[in-house]
Amino acid sequence: MKFKNSRTALSRVSVAVGNLLCTLRSDLSSFRPKAQESPERLASSDIPASEERPVIFASYATGPDLNGSHRYCGGEKLLNNLVLLLRRQGYEAFMVSIDGKNAGWLTEHAPFLSLGEFRNRLAGNGPVRCVTSWPTADAFLTHCPKFYFWDQELAASARGQFPVLAHLMRNGRIVRTAGVNRAVQAFHHAVFERQTVLLRQLVDEKYWQPNEPRRIKNRVGYFDEGGHTSEFIRVVRDQTAAQGHRLEFVELRGDEPQIIEQMQQCAVFLALNTGKSPLWGEGGPMSPQEAMACGTVPVCFDINGPWELIQQNYNGVILNDFTPAALSEAVQEIFRVPERLEEMSQRCLKMTRASHTMEARWPAVRRFLDLPE
Repeated sequence: MKFKNSRTALSRVSVAVGNLLCTLRSDLSSFRPKAQESPERLASSDIPASEERPVIFASYATGPDLNGSHRYCGGEKLLNNLVLLLRRQGYEAFMVSIDGKNAGWLTEHAPFLSLGEFRNRLAGNGPVRCVTSWPTADAFLTHCPKFYFWDQELAASARGQFPVLAHLMRNGRIVRTAGVNRAVQAFHHAVFERQTVLLRQLVDEKYWQPNEPRRIKNRVGYFDEGGHTSEFIRVVRDQTAAQGHRLEFVELRGDEPQIIEQMQQCAVFLALNTGKSPLWGEGGPMSPQEAMACGTVPVCFDINGPWELIQQNYNGVILNDFTPAALSEAVQEIFRVPERLEEMSQRCLKMTRASHTMEARWPAVRRFLDLPE
């Protein structure tokens, strides 16, 4: 652990010194006349402009233990949906796993290639884009001279993976970075002093939709998020019942098609995820946005990501107090007035359709991957 901390600290110093030298070179160069450059100029400018559509490959494969597809991985779902969006926009795009297989848990899996097939495609002469959300995805990135990094989790990239990430940045391997929320974007602005695209979560509205006839008005859904889950639900159930609320609490289980059906039946969803670290939390989680897409009102803890989606007490609730008592009070407040629940549900749907569809994310995807308009 001490070695890892020292390595991370040395990497941070290296980044700071590198940024300082870049600043000094910039200051010195200001004494010499130079052509005016666009403020949007990034490392990607060394990629030749071309009207030819590139082929896009996305993967997080590190090796046999993380082969590029496994069940219930939110990062895989985001990359998968990125590839689906690209294909719907007319691009040739693929996921890559070591053996070319997927774990079979998503409603629609994008086409997968094996590493061997991926290498063969790279041998062609056309333009390509390689994308990952995992800077230690060595099995995939070994074959990518340069790549695009969609950072989805600062709990990893700002800590254990930071030395690798800093090395990749300094070597110019990362063409462009996108952050899944404002916190991730700000981190890359501040630490690496490079512009970062904001590319939020991708939830596929083709499948995540409301089904009003199936909704059960007193049903509250949740996922098992670890050891605290059962106690939190027990307290919320007991306290809401003591106040006269007859609510049904249901744990959502299964692959994505089953989860969609179950979410459509819920009036409220409790996101019990408390994040992976006290400081960074998570980029998402995705579940509040998926709930909103079904018209299910989310109640979640303040772990950065939900603020990108939820207007407090308008289309959901974000809690600073990570306790079952706070959850119970929020649930009671929502159910206290029946009209309020319906209003919040309709606002979830309106915000999703206006701002949080896959189609709405397309301009950010195009900027991130340097795709022609």
